[in-house]
Amino acid sequence: MPYTVFGLPTHILIIHLTVVGIPLACLATLAIAIRPAWRRRFGYWTVGIAVVMVPVTYLTQLAGDQLYNHNFNYANSPAAQHKALGSTLVYFVAAVAVMAVALVVAEKMGYADHHAAMVVVAALAIGASAICLVRVVQVGDSGARAAWGSYVTNK
Repeated sequence: MPYTVFGLPTHILIIHLTVVGIPLACLATLAIAIRPAWRRRFGYWTVGIAVVMVPVTYLTQLAGDQLYNHNFNYANSPAAQHKALGSTLVYFVAAVAVMAVALVVAEKMGYADHHAAMVVVAALAIGASAICLVRVVQVGDSGARAAWGSYVTNK
């Protein structure tokens, strides 16, 4: 992966897709977990978004590692904290993708008729999505602190 694209660090460019895509995948998974009608109507779209976000998140992590290794040498810096948090994000996104797939597969296989089974799968999907959303906020906040430091605007 190139370190820069059009003169900008690759991480800075890919991060925009990640920042939009991961919350979209989480919120869509929450929606299809809560509303069975939406699961039937939007389930495949949700699975597509969630599954695509796994490699996108991993590529964002690789580009971030390149940026970190190229620019930072401080073990206890905000950038090091961001790198540590960001390196775990792909696992949270993968959990959301697995749960989105599980919801759609369970629906298509007829487990919607077995209320208890769908409640368990939906509860796990809601939990995975909520936890992933929290982790995205943590990673984003640490990245903003690494990039902007203690910059404060006075309004």
